Amino acid sequence: MAGGARSGRNRARDNAHTLAGIAVLAALPPRELALLAAECDWRKISSNEIVLNLAQGDTMEGVIFVVSGGVRLARNVGIAGRIAYVDVDAGGQFGEMAVFGVAETDLTVVAREDGIIAIMPENRFVELLSREESVSRALLCQYARLLRAGEAGTLPHVASTRDGEGTGAQRVYGELLALAEPHRTADGEDCLLIARLPRHRELAARVDTTEEVVARAIAEIVRAGIATRAYPGLVVSDEAALRGLCEPR
Repeated sequence: MAGGARSGRNRARDNAHTLAGIAVLAALPPRELALLAAECDWRKISSNEIVLNLAQGDTMEGVIFVVSGGVRLARNVGIAGRIAYVDVDAGGQFGEMAVFGVAETDLTVVAREDGIIAIMPENRFVELLSREESVSRALLCQYARLLRAGEAGTLPHVASTRDGEGTGAQRVYGELLALAEPHRTADGEDCLLIARLPRHRELAARVDTTEEVVARAIAEIVRAGIATRAYPGLVVSDEAALRGLCEPR
């Protein structure tokens, strides 16, 4: 963080640098949280900032706690290069799977809004898990809830489409939703943004359809005012309408 701040600003900074709101650490006493906070690397993040991009050579330096704001995790899934998104809100964390030997190779993390993250060194998190039963139990409960939600088909904040479902156009629209990220225009309007729209051939291969279907589907939502081209990307101004086009008719 930038230095040279006066005492009042330092106090505000210290107040912001607390792990008290992190769910898996909720049972720890204040003194322990303060000691852990002192060992973390603290960072401010800005809306739409790429916080981490492992495919571009960034490295996961530890377990990352989302202290305020929120981030969106993007991972490639399946053999067709599909992308799934998972949102992590304030109080959550990511990066801990490396502790259990599950390495991330293609993770991209984008800030959904301004906020603060705290990065705890991996070895410190491992030591915490072995020493504090409440943390390991909270993490296990978190995974159990995710597993149950996955079995019920109700995983939150995941955007993706399944191969072979719906018409070709519906699958295209589902893939556009999976690629889109929350954005705010210069006028302050909320929308979805695909910063770089894949080529028609690539989109067609992802959702098992033809280039002609992709071209017609995109042209249709532009004609209907649901989206506008912002080369090399696409801005979706009416998310609800686009989601409606994905529904079976």
